[in-house]
Amino acid sequence: MADDTDYPDGVEPEETGIIEPFDPAAIRIQVQQMSLDTLVKRIREEEIDLSPDFQRNEVWKPGSKSRLIESLLIRIPLPAFYVDATNEDRWVVIDGLHRLSTLRDFIISPKKGSNGFFKLADLEFLTEMNGKTFSELPRNFQRRIEETQVTVYKLESGTPTEVKFNIFKRINTGGLPLSSQEIRHALNQGSVTGLLKDMAESEEFRKAVNNRVKKMDRMVDRELVLRFFAFIQGGPEKYGENTVNFDTFLSNAINDLNQLTSHKKLEESFLRAMKIAAELFGTQAFRKQARDKKNRFPINKSLFEAWSVNLDALSDNDFKILMRKKKLLQERFIDIVGEREFNDSITLGTGSKVNVHRRFGKIKEIIQEVLNAQPTEVA
Repeated sequence: MADDTDYPDGVEPEETGIIEPFDPAAIRIQVQQMSLDTLVKRIREEEIDLSPDFQRNEVWKPGSKSRLIESLLIRIPLPAFYVDATNEDRWVVIDGLHRLSTLRDFIISPKKGSNGFFKLADLEFLTEMNGKTFSELPRNFQRRIEETQVTVYKLESGTPTEVKFNIFKRINTGGLPLSSQEIRHALNQGSVTGLLKDMAESEEFRKAVNNRVKKMDRMVDRELVLRFFAFIQGGPEKYGENTVNFDTFLSNAINDLNQLTSHKKLEESFLRAMKIAAELFGTQAFRKQARDKKNRFPINKSLFEAWSVNLDALSDNDFKILMRKKKLLQERFIDIVGEREFNDSITLGTGSKVNVHRRFGKIKEIIQEVLNAQPTEVA
């Protein structure tokens, strides 16, 4: 039986499943040939969102950057670029982020924290160019970079959110495929991205997950926070009414949150729910539990949302009662984890309407049972 040390990011993987597939006819993509100089100008004018906050910790090393530039100098064609051009004034990169970032760092501006523009190194063919910056290249080589023709696939306005999300997920070909939350982050910039970051870094959240969810690792921490907000905003009982799938549900939640003028109440609710979870369950919060307690299970996303939202609904007096009866609450939770239907609802097809309603309803049910339990039932 696996425990939380078997999962690098501290969270159990899941399969949310699809409620209804999208219509492929809704895809709107335009193919365009353009020079690298055109892309560079867009980057310089901040008309391409390279989303520094979106990039992972794994960035290209100087050698990899240099070999990309060398490829341009010896006229090796670059792979196509894919962008979300829904906003013509500010494209979002779907595939090609590191290549465009390399061009920015080499031609436009030095990387933050560096001593200046990066210099070419470890070249395989044009070794005489080692140690040179873009401005130090002979003009004919500068022109060769600028005039290189590339193919750009533009995802256009009118493409539904769920279609964009699926295309983003399929197309991205970086060294490590993007996680769903990384895609949502790229497609839905706005005030909510800062909110998710702040809540994921809060002391209350870190304590509730026992610091086992890695910060910024595939943005799993931010996805957990988003799940809480999504269900608080819409209510779990309404889930599935107007949603194609779980990913779309979360993407729509980001869009709705971006429309709010203030997130203060949501922040307070989230932090309070985290405090309650830590008080009631300690290091076992948001994890499956077994009576033998030999292993500590990883954080379970479905349990996180079901418990946190139900705990948020508690009054202060309810919380005090549960604190006195928390051993009984933990025992009842172990009981339902042992029930096949409930266990399936937090493990298999977790995005289906039936499973979402089942896990939220069952958690709510045992909370009410414990709240109403007579003193003789509390060991």
